[in-house]
Amino acid sequence: MAARKTVRRKTTSATPAAPTRVGVVGLGMGRHHLNCYKNVPDCVIAGVSDVDTTRLAAAGKEYGLPASALFADAQAMFDSGLLDAVSIATPNFLHHPLTMAALKAGLHVLCEKPLAMDTAQAREMVRTAEKRGLKLGVHFNHRMTPAARAIAQYAHAGDLGEIYHARISWHRRRGIPGGPGSWFFDSKRSGGGCLIDLGVHAMDTVMSILGYPKVLAVNGQTRNVFGKTDKPTSVMDVEDFVTGYIRLEGGATIALEVSWASHHEHPEQVVMAIYGTEGGAVRRTENYVDAPIRIHRREHGNLVDVQLATLPSDTPTVQADFVKSIREDGNPQCSGDHGLAVMQILDGIYESSRTGREVRIKG
Repeated sequence: MAARKTVRRKTTSATPAAPTRVGVVGLGMGRHHLNCYKNVPDCVIAGVSDVDTTRLAAAGKEYGLPASALFADAQAMFDSGLLDAVSIATPNFLHHPLTMAALKAGLHVLCEKPLAMDTAQAREMVRTAEKRGLKLGVHFNHRMTPAARAIAQYAHAGDLGEIYHARISWHRRRGIPGGPGSWFFDSKRSGGGCLIDLGVHAMDTVMSILGYPKVLAVNGQTRNVFGKTDKPTSVMDVEDFVTGYIRLEGGATIALEVSWASHHEHPEQVVMAIYGTEGGAVRRTENYVDAPIRIHRREHGNLVDVQLATLPSDTPTVQADFVKSIREDGNPQCSGDHGLAVMQILDGIYESSRTGREVRIKG
């Protein structure tokens, strides 16, 4: 097949008077991106792409797009001149090649998590965006929830004092995703199992609350416990359980537990606890319902527990923040740099599990 000619354009054609034109590649998770973009001011959905032409036609009808805005070939959409920015919402193994192609076509990119299959790919994506003066964001939507933002407000205001430890667990009783032959549990297409699927959100949420400090070292262990029983007709070569321990510059630490399947008391439970010298915060989600956030501290010699009655109401979606960064020439809150930092942690956990040793993180 002959190589396509790259269309070189300005980093964005949007002006304060013109809407930012966005597209989405991948109409599975990409539907969430589209539903968020349609509510962003000064933003218009200008194209969609999917290899499944039935899904493509359905999306075109739902979002009122002409046939000229529907692309079975993502590269053709990148080269069309219709877009300023694009969301990549495909299986993990396509994140790097599609993001690189979009950046080379002059488009800002919001990539689904994880940013890439490994640190080397993520680093190339970040450096390419920087070199071309383009925005690169990651769809870390869990950190943008009102509950996560509420704890972050306490931490960033200094109300918890110096944070010295955080722990986060995300357990499912039975929740290995995908049907027979799914890319989710094929390491060549996913890059990993529950760690790269759920753990990526857990690590980003905690790291964002801590202010993304430098990571010094990682320990971890992965296990495939339920693959043969829960996916008996498929070959599952990724983990369904993982533990990690992360050491940060300044002495703080993070403890991580994640499972797709386990003998757990709830169908799904997420618990995050932040420990600081002046206070602590706990967020607990059981069976998909958030419990009230609790702040624990000492006042006048007494132990005091505070239950937050309200949460931030001005929390933007990742898509709204991404568009804002383009229009105001700022940095996305969920940046490519953060995606790279999380990728280094995930790679460190996988390497530590393989070698049985602590992994030092460089750079």
